[in-house]
Amino acid sequence: MARKEFIRIRVSPEEKVKIQKKADRANRSLSDFVRAAALDKEVVALDGVGELAKELRYQGNNFNQLTMLARMGRVSMINLEPYTEVKAKVWQALNSLLSRAV
Repeated sequence: MARKEFIRIRVSPEEKVKIQKKADRANRSLSDFVRAAALDKEVVALDGVGELAKELRYQGNNFNQLTMLARMGRVSMINLEPYTEVKAKVWQALNSLLSRAV
């Protein structure tokens, strides 16, 4: 849906900071956050998701590097146990965050 219309509202500097912090905690842009709140949609903030996403990016980079080394023939056997453990911990943390949000 194309968004062509503007709604302008006035808020105090303190209100703006408070709204921006809530949007940041929800990992949403200010526009998305205010739109969702105004349209009676539930806005859920999950503290800690940023750290989980960062860890998943690190693990994805590690897997890509291992894949490149394997294709180049520089490695033939890889112990994936440490990566499996990290993946399990990340999923456990994510499930914990989601259960608190519901």
